Amino acid sequence: MWTFLLGLVVLRPQHNAFAWDSFGYHLYLPAYIQHGDPALSDKSWVEAARAQYDASSTLYQITERDGLRLIRYPIGLAVLWSPWYLMGHVAAKAVAAPTDGYSTPYQVSVIIGALFYVLFGLFALRKVLLTAFNERVTTITLCLLVFATNYLDQASAGLTGPHVALVSLYAGILLFTIRWHRTFSPRDAAALAALMGLAALVRPTDLVCILLPLFWGDGPKAVLKHRAQLALVAAIMFLVGLPQLLYWKYTTGSFLYDSYANPGEGLDLLAPHTLDVLFSFRKGWYIYTPMMLLATLGLIPLRKAWPAAFRSVLLFFLLNLYLVSSWTCWWYADSFSSRAMVGSYAVMTLPLAALVQWAVERPPRKRIMLSMFALVTVWQLFQYWQFSQGIIHSQRMTKAAYKASLFRLTRPEDMDTLLLVDRSFQALLRGPDTTRYTPMQLSPRLTAIPPSDRDTMILGSDSAERAFRLNTEHPFSPAWRIPYNAFKDRDHAWIRARWRVFVPDTTHVPNGCFVMTSEHERLYAYQTTDLKGFEVSPGWNSITTHYLTPEVRSGDDVLAVYYWSQDTMPILVSGPEIKVWSSAGLP
Repeated sequence: MWTFLLGLVVLRPQHNAFAWDSFGYHLYLPAYIQHGDPALSDKSWVEAARAQYDASSTLYQITERDGLRLIRYPIGLAVLWSPWYLMGHVAAKAVAAPTDGYSTPYQVSVIIGALFYVLFGLFALRKVLLTAFNERVTTITLCLLVFATNYLDQASAGLTGPHVALVSLYAGILLFTIRWHRTFSPRDAAALAALMGLAALVRPTDLVCILLPLFWGDGPKAVLKHRAQLALVAAIMFLVGLPQLLYWKYTTGSFLYDSYANPGEGLDLLAPHTLDVLFSFRKGWYIYTPMMLLATLGLIPLRKAWPAAFRSVLLFFLLNLYLVSSWTCWWYADSFSSRAMVGSYAVMTLPLAALVQWAVERPPRKRIMLSMFALVTVWQLFQYWQFSQGIIHSQRMTKAAYKASLFRLTRPEDMDTLLLVDRSFQALLRGPDTTRYTPMQLSPRLTAIPPSDRDTMILGSDSAERAFRLNTEHPFSPAWRIPYNAFKDRDHAWIRARWRVFVPDTTHVPNGCFVMTSEHERLYAYQTTDLKGFEVSPGWNSITTHYLTPEVRSGDDVLAVYYWSQDTMPILVSGPEIKVWSSAGLP
């Protein structure tokens, strides 16, 4: 299996091992080793690396807030990669390659290291399964893990992401949990603590891993008999987590800091998206990885097959699913199936193995169940192939798109009309295709602009027009504001804002911009359109801007539209006149 994964990595090499999120996970290493600049006081070298290696379209991997600048992602992967990175540094010097932390020797070395961790994880997981299951059941289970789940995608295309590393860490956690509960040896406790600390360092929500040793076997009653070892476990986990705490202290002045700066995305524990995570056609775990539905059903025979493991695995599964589905971006961007669930696969192999054992116990049942496992595996590989060919989209699938793609070897011609709205930069520039949308009537109470001391009346030929006189003392027009609840749970809407702006002289077009933004405690999905980007003439000019509503975090979030004057010259602005196109009836 490991040889197959190695071949897949060779046949499908990554354009850049340090791209997108991986660029942020890796950023600690060149920041510390090459530049001695962990606080990124000089961002130019980061921007240069991003551009040179085509890592991402923007530097979203860096958080800049309240005058602070730091790396957004946890430090855990950088810790795991550090020995391999240093070997890459030596190799880069030996072959006269750029020693910038991103050139080919660094990438190859880190990929080799990631594959080594994959090998360690599969080896450890085999030892775990052999504790309670025979060789045949263990082999079948590991084959199903690799070939019948999206672990295959993450262990190849997503190799430098956190998920396969977490599978290996959890395999080690399970292995030392079993050993510790047998002997309660301080050495096993120390190894267990180090692995749990690393898991939490890679992804903080994976602190949930402590449920495994805590509820294994006789549970807390047995564990509490060894309080001295619990203190040892806590101390080691704290030391493993210390690099992250020290980094936050160095960059922000606080040992604890929420580095995820986007207010439109975060952990909302009171609003989990559990059904979406499991069953949605967009990225449903059970839809695109049906083997994990069988693994979940395997919790039933696990109670009999491995009683010591049952309670801890069940509690871990429930709490981990809750935490994963509580992230507001529950589909976790581009991936095949739910990549956020991959980290739990080492634990989920235990109920899967219990189901396999139950299946092979009796010949009649054996033939039926093994046929089902084979069918699900073939279907999984076929869907993964469809994903690699663009037939299954990485994050915009709908029920209609899924139905149209069933059994297809080519992409349906009308696929773009069946997918969720395209939120790419190019699509935003094109604006809405209003023939596909329904005009939405909003209550006059919602569309009214509040009165302001900047109000003035401009007399036209047959009517008076309300406008706002803006200057350096009052640079913002009164905002048109509406809660997203008013859009009645639509997936999205297009907003058209029509303004009138008085330009006295085109030799000096005033500096200013039209702002359309969403608010959740702070601003997100912030869009500005510069007045100077329009062709204007002396006098009143009509200006139109469009806004695609974002993936809204909460229905209580607010959409705001206003003009921001950035010039010493006063300006008259009238509007906005708002029109909304609803996505009702779209996929």
